[in-house]
Amino acid sequence: MHTETDSRISLVHSLVDDLFDGRLTKGYQLALQLSENGISAAVWDDTFNKILALERFSFQKAYAVNVLIGLANTAISQSQLMGYPYKKVSLGIVNSKSTLVPNGLFNANEKEALLKFNYVLEDGEIAAMDNLPNLDAKNIYALPNLIKQQFQELYPAVNILHFSSSLIEAVLVRYKHVETLSVVVHVRFSHLEILVVNSGKLLFYNSFAYQTAEDFIYFLLSVFEQLKLNPETIQVELMGELDKNSSSYQLAYKYIRYLKFADRPGTFDFSFKISALPKQSYYSLFCQFLLA
Repeated sequence: MHTETDSRISLVHSLVDDLFDGRLTKGYQLALQLSENGISAAVWDDTFNKILALERFSFQKAYAVNVLIGLANTAISQSQLMGYPYKKVSLGIVNSKSTLVPNGLFNANEKEALLKFNYVLEDGEIAAMDNLPNLDAKNIYALPNLIKQQFQELYPAVNILHFSSSLIEAVLVRYKHVETLSVVVHVRFSHLEILVVNSGKLLFYNSFAYQTAEDFIYFLLSVFEQLKLNPETIQVELMGELDKNSSSYQLAYKYIRYLKFADRPGTFDFSFKISALPKQSYYSLFCQFLLA
């Protein structure tokens, strides 16, 4: 496979099970997530219900869409996974420009206006939409048209969605039969998503930009205060890219009595190489297979 080098790209993880076979990828599914900070990929053999491979390339932050596309193309050329044809491909767009609209209030002709109520659309961004059946709502989000066109060229039948759609749907299913109120915190590079659920019902969702551990705990405790929740009694489950050594976790542990890390989605089996990662890692990426 042809490869290029670019100092703005670094390989974070390349975990490929011995069972992965490039000759058989038309029988696998590929999930991608793209953000200004990198691209991730996972491969699922749905016949044996096993996630066989995982890759992540980190980018120096790409502020311009054309730069991001160039970095993504270079990463794909270096990838052990992303250059093959697959039975099914999904692309999760990772940004914070998304808004939830109940189905009863949704009008397809007004999706751009609904998104613009909360966010400014940049030149070249369009309003896209995902259906969230467990929430009985739509997720409207900003999609750079150049990214849409580029990935449709690479993967003609690609299903594009917002990363938060699979995250929200997976959390609702995960907590469907949990009768007590719970708080879920999904952590990614420089952002966190906070979800509050009760018996499979979403009571709160928002995304926050943060830089420090103090920012992290401020937003978390602000949600507790806003919803009049008691940090001494409410369980907080952590997903995504943090661990017990992170300063955010250490500070949260001082304020939240019941703090735990999420297990991997129980829907799938995982390669032993992936199982060696912290169990809360790449949660939204894996759950993308459930919605896409």
